[in-house]
Amino acid sequence: MKSVTVRISNDEIWRSPPSSHHGEDDFDWPPGWVEVHRSSPSNNSVEHVNSIREFHPPSLAGTAKRKQKVFYAIAEVKKYIQQEEANKDKKDDKISCSDGCTNKVIGRGELCKRHGESSPRRSSTRRRTKQQNSSTNNNQSYEGSVDALNRIMKVDNKLSQNMRQSILISAVLCRKRNDPYTQFLGFDGNTYSDLRSAFGKHISIKQCELCKQRVQGPFYCRIAHEHLDVPDYDGGSSYECLRGLFKCSVDDLVERQHELLYGGEGSRKRKAIEPSPSVLDGSKDNVSSMDLMSEEVLLQIALFIPNLNGLISFCKTSKRMQKLLYTSVHSEKLFRGPFLQTFGKRGTVGNFEINLSWTERWRMIYGLRRGLVHQQSSNMLPLNGTGANLRLPRQTIGVLSHAEESSALFYDNPEWSVTDDISNGYFGMKILHLPPPPNAANDWQPPVVCHGDFNGIKIFNSVIAMFQNAQRRFVSLGEDEGGGQVLTLIQCDVRPLTNEQTNRNQPSFFIGFASGRVAAVNATIAECGQKYNFSISGFCDAHVNEVTSLVFVNDISPGGKSGKLLYSACGGGHVYCYPNALSPEHNFSMDESILAFSSNGAIFSMTSTVVDTGDHSSSIICTGDGEGKIRLWARADEGILVRSLSEPVSFNQSETKFVPIQVKQAGTRTGLVTRMKFVHNNLLVTCTNNGDLRIWKLQSCNKPYRYSGGEKGPKPQLELKYDKMSLHNGAVEVVNNIGDILLTSGGNDGQVIGVDLNTGLILQSIDCHTGETLQRREGSRLLAKSCVVDIILSGKEASMISLCRDGTLQRWSFA
Repeated sequence: MKSVTVRISNDEIWRSPPSSHHGEDDFDWPPGWVEVHRSSPSNNSVEHVNSIREFHPPSLAGTAKRKQKVFYAIAEVKKYIQQEEANKDKKDDKISCSDGCTNKVIGRGELCKRHGESSPRRSSTRRRTKQQNSSTNNNQSYEGSVDALNRIMKVDNKLSQNMRQSILISAVLCRKRNDPYTQFLGFDGNTYSDLRSAFGKHISIKQCELCKQRVQGPFYCRIAHEHLDVPDYDGGSSYECLRGLFKCSVDDLVERQHELLYGGEGSRKRKAIEPSPSVLDGSKDNVSSMDLMSEEVLLQIALFIPNLNGLISFCKTSKRMQKLLYTSVHSEKLFRGPFLQTFGKRGTVGNFEINLSWTERWRMIYGLRRGLVHQQSSNMLPLNGTGANLRLPRQTIGVLSHAEESSALFYDNPEWSVTDDISNGYFGMKILHLPPPPNAANDWQPPVVCHGDFNGIKIFNSVIAMFQNAQRRFVSLGEDEGGGQVLTLIQCDVRPLTNEQTNRNQPSFFIGFASGRVAAVNATIAECGQKYNFSISGFCDAHVNEVTSLVFVNDISPGGKSGKLLYSACGGGHVYCYPNALSPEHNFSMDESILAFSSNGAIFSMTSTVVDTGDHSSSIICTGDGEGKIRLWARADEGILVRSLSEPVSFNQSETKFVPIQVKQAGTRTGLVTRMKFVHNNLLVTCTNNGDLRIWKLQSCNKPYRYSGGEKGPKPQLELKYDKMSLHNGAVEVVNNIGDILLTSGGNDGQVIGVDLNTGLILQSIDCHTGETLQRREGSRLLAKSCVVDIILSGKEASMISLCRDGTLQRWSFA
C-alpha cells in the first residue's frame, strides 16, 4: 500500500501521489507528482482535494514553480508523460568507458578522454552538420510568417526598403507569367504567403478613381488590370515605380530578383554559389566537370537554354563556355536558338538588314530598347544626344519642290490652310534587300526607294545619297507608265529565283499604283558591276480603284515551287491573286489575275500569316475596311485541313479563293483601318485613322468552322490582348517591329512611339520633327509639325532614319 502525504496550509491543500478515483485506480502515478487544491482557510480539509484538482509534474514541485505547468485532467497527464519518454529516447545514451572506469562517454565512443580517446563534442558535430547543410542547400527557401513580415516593415531601414522592392518585382513577375498571387520570395530568402495582401499593406500605391469607385484595391488596379497610365484617385502618381518594372522582360525581372537576393558585398549566399577564381581561370589544380566535356557536348547543353539571359549566364561559368558563345564556329547557332524561340520565324524578317548576324540582331533589339527607355524627354533629348529644341534648318529629301514640301505641312494641319491646293507630300521609303554587286565598294549600301505625291517611284543609290543635297542622285521609274502615284510597295525574298531557260530573275519588289495597276520591278547588275539597274518587267490592270495594299500569302504546299502567291487589295473592296508572279516556270508573268474574294466596303490595309497547330496549317488573310472592321479570311477549298507537303500541287483557281471566318472591330470608335501587320508569334497589330492601336493574339480553337455546309477544321480566332486608345492624335501611318519593340507614328505630332509588344506599355517617344511656325492673317501662330510616314533602321550603324510627310529627314543613333 502506497504512502500518502497530505499537507494543509493557509490557502491550499496538496497531496502526493494524487488521489485515484472515478475509474482511475488502474493509473500508476509516477513518483513526484503533486495534486494541489487551493481554497480558503475555512475550507481546509483532506476530503475537498477530490473535488477540484490540479496536477503538477515532479520538476515543478516547488511552490515558486507550480504555476509554470499545470494539468487539470488525467488524459493530459498521460499525454505529457508519453512525450517525455519519447524525448528521452532521442537523447544520446551515456555508456561507461570500456576500460572499466566510472567516467561516462557521450555517444558511441568506447574510451573516455583519460584513456587516450576523447569523445566527440556535440557542439562541434552540430556546427559541422549545419555548415554542410547550408553549403548544399543554398537555394533552399524557408517559410516566413506574416508576423515576421510585419515586424520587418515596421522599421524604415534598408531591409524594409529591399523587402518592398521584392514585393513589387514579385507582383509584376506573377502578372507577366499569369501565376497565382499566392506567395513571393522576400529579400531575406524566406517565402511569404499572400502576395496580394502584402502588396496592399506594405506598398504605398493608390488605385485610380475608377477602381476606387468599384471598391477595388491598388493591387487589382495597378497589377491585375495594369492601370499604369491613370493617375491616383487623389491626383498623385504613386504608380510611377511600376512603369519601369512593367517595361522589363521576365528575364530582366528575374535577374533583378536575384540581385536583391544574392547581390551586395559580403553576402554569404553569393559567396556560396559563386565559383572560385581558380575555376574561372582554368587552373590545373581545380578541374571542373565542364573542362572534361567536349565542345560538341557543351554545345548540345547550351542549345537547351531558351532565352538569351540564361544563355549568357550559363556561358559565364567558364572560359571555355565564353569562347564557345562568342568566338567559336557555333556562336551564331547559339544566338539563333533563343532568337527563334523568343520571336518566332516571323520575327526574323521585317526591318532587319539581310546581312545581320544573330549577334547583331540581338544588339540591335537591346540597343533600340535601351535608347527608348533612356529617352528622358522627346522634346528635349533625342537618341543621339543633340538638342531637338534647337530650331535648326530642316534637312529634306528634296524630290518634291520646296513649295510642295512646305505645302505638305498643311496636310496634317488642314485648319491652318489658306488654300485648297495642298500637296500630299511623301508616302514612304524602303531600303531594298539586295546583296552587294560583285565589284561594289567596301562602303556600299543598298538602294532606297521613295514614293509620294508624284508619278512612279524614285530610287536613291544609298541612304547617304538621300542626305547629300549638292550631289543628290536618284533615278525615276514608272512615271511614264500612266499609273500615277505609287501607294504601296512590297519586297521579295533576299535570294530571288531564276528561270534557267530565259535567265530571267524574280522581281525585286512589286508596286501598287493609284490607277489600280500592279507592276513588278526587276533589279539587274549594271555592266560596271558596282550598282543595280531597275526596270518594270510586267504589270497588270486588274483593279479599277486605287491599289491600297500588297501581301505575300504562304501556301501550305510547295505548289509552283515558290510557295508564295502575290495578292493585292483596292479601294473597291476586291482582292486579286497573281498566281504566276513568283513562278519561274511561268517566267514571273503578271498577265494572269484571279479574283480571290470581295469585301462589303473599301479595303485600306491587308496582311497575312500562317496558322500552324501541329497537324493542321493554313494561310490566313486579314483585311481592314473603312468602317473600322477587321476580317479574317481562310482558304475556301480545304479550310485548314492537313495537306501532304511531299506532293507538289500546281496552283488553280480554287486554291486562290478565300472565305470570311471572323469579323472584329479595330477600335472603340468608328474609323477606317489604316495599317495592320502580323508580327512575331502571330500577334496582329491594327491601327485606325483615329490614332487607336490594338494588339491581337491569333490562335486556333477546337471548334471547327463551316462554310457552304462543309466542315473545315479548327477555326482561327482573334483575341484582344492590348488596347491603346488615342496613341496618336491622328491616322497611324507607320507600324514596324524590331523583335518585341513596336514603332508607330501618326497624326501631326511628328513623333515615333515605341511600344513593348509583351506588355503593351509605351517605352518612350522620339520627336522627329522640329516644327514650323504658321501664322494666320489675324496674327495667331502655331508651331505645326508633320507626320512621320516611314522609318529605316540599321543594325550595322545602330541608327534610325525618319522621313516626315513634308520631306524632313532625321538620323538617330541608339547605340
